[in-house]
Amino acid sequence: TIEARAAFADRLSGRSAVKEADASRHNEQIMQLFRSLREGHARLRKLFKEIFSQLHALDLFGKLQTPRHRARQLERRSASELSVREFMDKYAFPGRPVVITDLQLTGQPWTLDFFRRTCNKTVSMMRKNGSSATWGRLEFADKLPLAEFIDTHTTNATRKTWYLHDWSLPRKCPEVFGPAPYTGFTMPKYFAGDYFQRTAFQGQQHSWPSLFIGSEETESAMHIDSAGTSFWLYLIEGRKQWRFYSRTDFVNLYQRPGTPHFYPDVFEPVHEHFPLLKYAEMFEGIQEPGELIFIPGGNPHGVRNLSPILGVSMNYVDASNVWMHVWELLMDDHFPEFELFTDNITVPHGLRSTQQPLSFGEWKSQTWNEFRYDMF
Repeated sequence: TIEARAAFADRLSGRSAVKEADASRHNEQIMQLFRSLREGHARLRKLFKEIFSQLHALDLFGKLQTPRHRARQLERRSASELSVREFMDKYAFPGRPVVITDLQLTGQPWTLDFFRRTCNKTVSMMRKNGSSATWGRLEFADKLPLAEFIDTHTTNATRKTWYLHDWSLPRKCPEVFGPAPYTGFTMPKYFAGDYFQRTAFQGQQHSWPSLFIGSEETESAMHIDSAGTSFWLYLIEGRKQWRFYSRTDFVNLYQRPGTPHFYPDVFEPVHEHFPLLKYAEMFEGIQEPGELIFIPGGNPHGVRNLSPILGVSMNYVDASNVWMHVWELLMDDHFPEFELFTDNITVPHGLRSTQQPLSFGEWKSQTWNEFRYDMF
């Protein structure tokens, strides 16, 4: 009847009003949390600045007696005897870099000639500007066909300073993964649990793996990877020199305020200008072809190429660094993404100690909500 329909409409309207009120309360709670975190963050930054100033003054007057750290060599582990659980417990959760050997990531060899033939694309090149405040002190250089850059980057004086840096293969050249079911690349078991793959509404889902090509004249200045992500790079050709600092050593590293960048040159530091740097714990090492280096989220690091290099890499979030990623989302006002990672529904949290390597096709088609996780 008309009266029954009207009553039903009234009930729906009432429920809608309740839902709107609930949503409004929820949004206000989120904003209150955000305001409290921002206030706390501002207080911590002020305290950090005061501690830094005091330490700097004590060192200048020779009154700082803290023992100086010697550089530590990066540890090397074979994938044949490094389990997922040990990797997480010993390296990822504590934030310790490590070099992993004896990995096979591709079916056919991913050589420069392979990319020349497979990726008929124009690419954007980067170059280092020592006075720049940009990420890794890298800035845009030029655009040119990938094949042309491959053929000239070790002989042309200008292009020897250019760097193909973090070029997304899934977005720019998916042909490298082969035809369906996309078995041309294997995701190592240590990184297969990437949280970005667990939500279709996150822009980073299809960014990696990415491609790096550069001559021995290219490098990235000391920086922290964006959004609290961890990072790995598998070196196919060439040699790279890495230097890292612990993420607990920020007070000694002269970070540019409000940025992921640092004032000192990590390879040629001027200790007279940055005296606290000598108290920081540093890891260093040379990466050889066929080795994968893992860089935990939040760890300041710099890298330079000792010979022309070819490598593939990935930034990711998992149980070891999701807390850093969520914090960065809040600080950057990315509230929808913040809720995706914290609603306990959209992104299932945790990793599996029994995780195995996955082909690219398998990695992209996992049903993450159906698994049981035993590492958090």
